[in-house]
Amino acid sequence: MESLIVSWFIIVIETWGSMYFFDTFLEQRKTEQLWKYRYGILFLLIVTAVRINRWLGIGMWKPCLIIPVLMVCCMLFYRIRWKQGIFFSCLNYCLMLLTDFLLMQVGNIWISQDFVRNTEYVFQFLLLSLLAKMTWLCLLFTLRKIWDGKNDYRGLSNREWVKLSMIPLFTMMALCVILFGYSSEKRMQGVYLFLAVGLIMVNLIVIGLMQGIIEKEELLRESALAGQKKESQFAHYRDMQAVYERQGRKMHDYKNQIRTMQVLLKKGDTQAAAALAERLTESISVEMAVVSTNHPVVDAVLNQKFHAAREQGVSMTFRVGDMGGIRLNEEETVILLSNLLDNAIHECVKVVRQGRNAVIHVKLVQEGGKLIFSVRNPVVEKVQATEGTGLSNVKAVVDKYGGDFAVSCDAEKFQAVVML
Repeated sequence: MESLIVSWFIIVIETWGSMYFFDTFLEQRKTEQLWKYRYGILFLLIVTAVRINRWLGIGMWKPCLIIPVLMVCCMLFYRIRWKQGIFFSCLNYCLMLLTDFLLMQVGNIWISQDFVRNTEYVFQFLLLSLLAKMTWLCLLFTLRKIWDGKNDYRGLSNREWVKLSMIPLFTMMALCVILFGYSSEKRMQGVYLFLAVGLIMVNLIVIGLMQGIIEKEELLRESALAGQKKESQFAHYRDMQAVYERQGRKMHDYKNQIRTMQVLLKKGDTQAAAALAERLTESISVEMAVVSTNHPVVDAVLNQKFHAAREQGVSMTFRVGDMGGIRLNEEETVILLSNLLDNAIHECVKVVRQGRNAVIHVKLVQEGGKLIFSVRNPVVEKVQATEGTGLSNVKAVVDKYGGDFAVSCDAEKFQAVVML
C-alpha cells in the first residue's frame, strides 16, 4: 500500500515538475480554458504511458512513450515549433532520468550492489526515487533563477536547434548503452556515478549556451533597430526638407499670382482677377493637410507621402482614426508608416508609366484595442517581398510589440497589413 502511494506521488511530482520546466522556457499559448487543466491532462497522459509500459513490459523503453507525451503537451499549451518541442521534451526527460540514475547509483554503492534488482529493497527503492525527484525539482528551481525569462527563440536558426537537440538525444542514447551493458560490479558503480554527473553538467551547459545565443541575438537586434531608428530620423528630416522646398516654390508661385491679380484689378478686369483668385484658393486648399489623426508625426508622414505621391501622378485614399493614444514612439512611427508607403509609391510609379491609374488605399485605425495599418496598391507584376524592400524594418518594430505582420501579392495588387 505504501509503495502504491509513493508511486502515485512520484507521478504527481513528475507532472508538476515537467510543467514547471516548460513554464520556465516556453511562452503560453492563448488557450485560457485549456490552460487551466494542463496539469490534469499531462498527469493522465503520463499515467496512461506508465500503464502501457507495464502492460507491454518494455521496461527501459519507457522514454519512447513519455517523450511523445511531453511533446504533445508542449505543442498543445505553448507557442513553439515541433523542433523546439523535441528539444525541450528530451532535455526535461534527460535531466529527470539522470537524477534518477544518479541516486540509484548512490543506492548501489552505499546500500547494496544489487539494490535496484533486489526485491527486498522495493520500499527503499521508491523512497530513493522520491528523493531523486526532489533533487530534480531543486535543479529546476535553480534553472528558473538562472534563466530569467529569456524565451525569445527567434534568433535561433533551424540548424542551431538541430545542434542543440543532439546533446539530449546523445544523453538518451548514452543511458540506453549504459543500461544495456550494465554491470553490478562495485568498481563500475563509481564510473556510472561519474558519467551521470558529467551528463547532467553537459545538459546544463547546453542551456547556458542557448541563453548566450539568445542574449547575443537580442543585442544584435537592438543594435539593428537603433540603426533603423537613426536612418528613419534622417529620412524624416529629408522628407520635411522636401516639404519646405515645395512650400517655398509654391509661395513664390502664389506671390506671382497675387501680383497678377493686383495688375488685373488696377486695369479694372475684375472678372479675370476673380477667376485667378478662385484657382489660387483651390490650389491652397489642396496644399493644406489632407489627413488629420490627432498625432503630429503621423499627420506629417501621411501628408508628406500624399503630396509626394501626387507629384508623381499617384493618388491616395485614406481611412484613418484618432491616433492620439498610439503607443509607438516617433522613430518607430516613421519606420512603420514611411517604409510601407514608400514601397507602395515606388510600385505605383511603375504603373503610372504604363499609362494606368494608380491609387494607394491606406487604412490606419484602432479597433478592439489594436492598431491596424493597411496599405494596398496596384503593381505591374507580382512583387517578391524581400528584406531589401524595407519590410525587415517594419517587422522589427512589429516584433518588438508582439504584433502581427502579413504581406500578400499577386499579379495585380500588393497588400501589407500590420496589427499591434
